[in-house]
Amino acid sequence: MTASAQPASVKRFPADKARGVNPDTRLVLTFPSPPTLGKSGQIRIYDAANDRLVDTLDLSIPPGPAAGAAGAPAPYTPAPYEYVSGRFTNANTLAGTPSGAAVPTSRDFQLTIIGGFTDGFHFYPVIVHDNVATIYAHNSLLEYNKTYYVQVDPGVLTLADGGFTGVSGKQGWTFSTKRAPPPANSARLVVSGDGAGDFNTVQGAIDFVPDRDSRPVTIFIRNGMYEEIVYFRNKTNVTFLGEDRERVVVYYTNNEVFNPHPSNISTNEWPGTFPSRRAAFMGDNSSGIHLINLSIKNTARGQAEGLLLMGERNIVSHVTVVGSGDALQINGPVYVTDSLILGDGDTI
Repeated sequence: MTASAQPASVKRFPADKARGVNPDTRLVLTFPSPPTLGKSGQIRIYDAANDRLVDTLDLSIPPGPAAGAAGAPAPYTPAPYEYVSGRFTNANTLAGTPSGAAVPTSRDFQLTIIGGFTDGFHFYPVIVHDNVATIYAHNSLLEYNKTYYVQVDPGVLTLADGGFTGVSGKQGWTFSTKRAPPPANSARLVVSGDGAGDFNTVQGAIDFVPDRDSRPVTIFIRNGMYEEIVYFRNKTNVTFLGEDRERVVVYYTNNEVFNPHPSNISTNEWPGTFPSRRAAFMGDNSSGIHLINLSIKNTARGQAEGLLLMGERNIVSHVTVVGSGDALQINGPVYVTDSLILGDGDTI
């Protein structure tokens, strides 16, 4: 069965033949009943202009480790970690490329570059909640002023009644991105999960902000549930402002097991050590970061920070942080006010 013959009750976002889509969009399928996520098959995104394969998600690859590594603890980095400038993305760098003194990250699991951290993060390529399946393309691969088509192999997502057999061909699910990004000197960027803002994701917005640029930028986040790992480095004077503290929720299931330190280097709370990848929201080597009026949650247990900030002159105001061990980890001077921190163990 081709995509055009699928029941109309399977809704797609972006809608088929949608225009003006943000390149950081998620791909969402909403079914009439809860789908089952398979353990094989692929999701592919093609450039419609030339049929170039832009991205592949292979569900036979596990999302990430389910158990911690055995053996003696690794030493700390022999030299201070260097935060190199440059825009390193999945488009120009192989995820797993080591930084600092780390060894390459194993490619036995799903891997994507987030926020220029080339060592990469493990991630879930598809997340299902009730009747909704959200597909997470590798970050920063879709571009402005392009038309794409999506294919979903049979078995990736199935319904009990057999009513969905994937998306095939070049015309079943297409969409076109916006012609151009916001102006480079924008002082305010809007994030909205429904595509009505400048970006669909928090990560897409912070990626747009140049490194080490002292011009103040406010990222206004509209109400919504943003299930994503947020990681950035080398940012200055950026405000993340939520529309409503309880209704703007940035969250993910992440911890030291799922995204561990390199096999040859440990991390700790001191500047200069290898950066952690285990929190839901991470601001690394950044100053003048203001987090205001939102909630940040890590839904994993163990060493699983909700928020991790490393830098100076940072502010956390009217924020709810939920995590497990060290729910809030702050490495450097920070002002915290009117905020709620919930976690296990030592919490902070």
